[in-house]
Amino acid sequence: MRVSRLELTDFRNYRTLKFSPAPGLNLVIGPNAQGKTNILESLYALATTRSHRARRDTDMVRFGADAARIVAEVTRENAGDALLEMAIAAPNGVGGEKKLVKINHGKQARVTDLIGNFNAVLFSSTDIDIIRGEPEERRRFLNYEIAQVSPRYILALGAYKRALEQRNRLLKDVKYGATGIESLDVWTTQIIEHGSKIIERRRAYLDKLSVHAAEVHRDLTNRTETLTLSYAPSFPLSPDTITAEEAAITFKNALALVRRDELSRGSTLLGPQRDDLLFYVGTSPENATDVKIYGSQGQQRTAALSLRLAERRLIKEMVGEEPVVLLDDVLSDLDETRRGQIFALALSGGQTFLTATDVQSLPAATVAEARIWHVNAGIVSDSEG
Repeated sequence: MRVSRLELTDFRNYRTLKFSPAPGLNLVIGPNAQGKTNILESLYALATTRSHRARRDTDMVRFGADAARIVAEVTRENAGDALLEMAIAAPNGVGGEKKLVKINHGKQARVTDLIGNFNAVLFSSTDIDIIRGEPEERRRFLNYEIAQVSPRYILALGAYKRALEQRNRLLKDVKYGATGIESLDVWTTQIIEHGSKIIERRRAYLDKLSVHAAEVHRDLTNRTETLTLSYAPSFPLSPDTITAEEAAITFKNALALVRRDELSRGSTLLGPQRDDLLFYVGTSPENATDVKIYGSQGQQRTAALSLRLAERRLIKEMVGEEPVVLLDDVLSDLDETRRGQIFALALSGGQTFLTATDVQSLPAATVAEARIWHVNAGIVSDSEG
């Protein structure tokens, strides 16, 4: 899988950009704040429909413009080539939709229909926040990455969010005496149905990801440490619980136990919106400790790198071809061993984009194999041209 052509219009600091990246390694070189990360952000947004660094979609629209537009021709080995488009309206845009997507010129009914047509794995200096940040960061990681390989997960997640909003609104109205609880069971049934599917999919994904993460982490630490991933739902879930139906029974019983507290607080207290992902590191699984609490910064960064490398392996395993790899400002915070892993990844096949401030910081062998693009104030030039 690779991007053969990328066009940006009014995206971040790019008024217009048209370029055809190389099928292998693309070095995106330039000083800070010139637009290097914006290129990678546009590709990741095309894969997930969301920015990895902006809370609001409208932040991706160039100041003063009505809308931003991303267009990419994607060459795929298994599913056939595709022309993918996404447009994002500015907050003050006139009429129309806030975001729309097209596949091969055909407008899609749902924005999420775009997901799965293009797979990308993003390595960023902020990945450490997945390890040491708030649970929301880890849930976002799970949602973005599972969505790329599971359309059913996207549907369940959307349905769950809508039902959860309605249930929370009702609970709040009940708390302040604005309505009765007659319809609470309807929304409870909805969040159990869709929430149990999310839980089942997350556990299945993590079971596979954990295998790859453990292998990668052992290699990164010269086999001195092991990394274990653990899914932490907001209510006790038996290790023997495998299916969504089994999870639904446990979810229903758990909600019944907290019903009085939910009515008192006016909010849903259990469900996938409160789940977490834990990381344990040690010389063996038996003596591993929570790396968020007890790990050094080096161990946290290694765990984050292991997670991303494992994600790349798993996408290839599930999709059947290499995802596009996006390496954004990841070199400065890594030691020589980890930097070596990144350079090996960049040259291991498949299309890769790596940002850096200059080529002098990169190994000569890496530079020799790369196509170099220079970025300055939103202008991209090819060193070969």
